[in-house]
Amino acid sequence: MKKIIIVAGEPSGDLYGSLLAEKLKTKFPSLDIFSFGGPKLAKHSKQLINLLNYSVSGIIEVLSHLRRILKVFKGVLQYIHDIKPDLIILIDFPDFNLRLAKTLNKKFPIFYYVSPQVWAWRKKRISLIKQLVEKIIVIFKFEEKFYQNEGINALYFGHPLLDVIKKQGINTKKIISLLPGSRKNEIQKHLLLMQQTKTILQKELPGYSFRILKPQNIEKTFYEEFPLDTDIEITDYSYQAIEESKFIIASSGTATVEIAILEIPYIIIYKVNPISWYILKRLVKTDYIGMVNILQSRKVVTELLQTQATPDNIAKASLRYLKNPQEYSQLKSALGKTKEILSPYGATEKFTDFIAQYLELKNSQK
Repeated sequence: MKKIIIVAGEPSGDLYGSLLAEKLKTKFPSLDIFSFGGPKLAKHSKQLINLLNYSVSGIIEVLSHLRRILKVFKGVLQYIHDIKPDLIILIDFPDFNLRLAKTLNKKFPIFYYVSPQVWAWRKKRISLIKQLVEKIIVIFKFEEKFYQNEGINALYFGHPLLDVIKKQGINTKKIISLLPGSRKNEIQKHLLLMQQTKTILQKELPGYSFRILKPQNIEKTFYEEFPLDTDIEITDYSYQAIEESKFIIASSGTATVEIAILEIPYIIIYKVNPISWYILKRLVKTDYIGMVNILQSRKVVTELLQTQATPDNIAKASLRYLKNPQEYSQLKSALGKTKEILSPYGATEKFTDFIAQYLELKNSQK
């Protein structure tokens, strides 16, 4: 019986891992899949540790949680040595996963799924990937060429989100959705900022309601610790909730790609510890942090980062679209190009078939 381990420490990786594990188990029921991930991946694998509990963003923020992260790292390492997998699939989560690959030192075959953003910063990681990873599977077409130019055999099958996000034709309502982040430290930075923005917008937009979209990995009680207005609804993040929103104020992350696929106008905000920001400004080589902007090589979506992310600025940027139908329509149209850029469809299916071929699963099932 072949054994696979999937390691995913972020909500997006948990989603991609769950799609892959589900497809693998459907095609090859006897395949043994173990995981270090979150609740989605746990549904289709034998979860050993919930890594989402250890997900932190920002350089200084990671350092402050280092003891906890090192402890769970040792636990993951021990499980891997005990299981002796035929293949390890590392999904994003580069600070943890590249360290894991380096420590294992090619003892087991490794596929890296969802590239660390080495094209944006920390380019020295390329040599680690080239040395330690057997295959890298990227989810953006430009990454394939980037790695090939570095002498690395990258594979691109399309973006997995295209196969799970389907527009339902839901009419938008007078709802402004707030996405403060998928990690607790992000929410702590953004939630009250969004609450203050809501106070400004309410005066300008009578009849609009506001709600916070809560990711599955964050408990509702965490939000209730903040002094929020009682009329802000806290609801589960879903594609339906996105699609019925008139406008979205979102923290940078995978959710912004999901919003773009559904063609709902939005803006991006992001704040980190000032020291982290000081370091990142000197390391990051891209003009934008929003993936839609990076993919189109231009500012499609407004980005308000660090000191620019103030209630007044966020409200002003939002009102530009909500009070100007032409601006709103132009942004919606620009977002409509996202699906074409992320094509082709069927990425998870194609990756599953590649894994099956690599592990000779068809022969082992006979």
